[in-house]
Amino acid sequence: MKRRRLLPPLLAVTCCFHPLFAALPPLTPEEREARATLIITGEVVGSRLMTLRKPASTVTFVRLAATVESVEKGEDSVPKNRILDIRCRRIGLEDADEPQGHRDIPAEGSRFKMWLRKNPDSPDDPQWEPLEPNGIELLNGAPAMAFPEAAAPRSMHYYTIGGLVGLATFIALAIFLWRRRAIH
Repeated sequence: MKRRRLLPPLLAVTCCFHPLFAALPPLTPEEREARATLIITGEVVGSRLMTLRKPASTVTFVRLAATVESVEKGEDSVPKNRILDIRCRRIGLEDADEPQGHRDIPAEGSRFKMWLRKNPDSPDDPQWEPLEPNGIELLNGAPAMAFPEAAAPRSMHYYTIGGLVGLATFIALAIFLWRRRAIH
């Protein structure tokens, strides 16, 4: 008896990984309220950016230091100094029209309201992440962080050609040295 496959392997892999690359739909106000473990109003007092470029995407990690002005939910999670370490990210994909990740990341000096969850992998000092994609709301016309236009990442085609040229050069040099050695 011949066995039939339900899905070809390539289709099965595509179905499994496609949601990883799709943009998340905005959360409703009720979903944000339910999913957040901490809801605060605050102001950004410092920030750091780190950009990681990959062949098909550019990921910008943003680390915010924010003072807490008021707490709507989770008062017991706010440290005594009332400064939180908040981690955000923006993902620019080669094929996407707009960046993915967190929307409206506040610039330094901007006031905001955030719906946060604790990063489960953070060490002893808690690190907080806004809910994705719309867990940040800028207040009083505060500006969002401006991200520099990242150079388009190079395609895998570029790296493949470069690797082949390097390999051909290595083989030509090896043959040259081998023949030279054989003559002497």
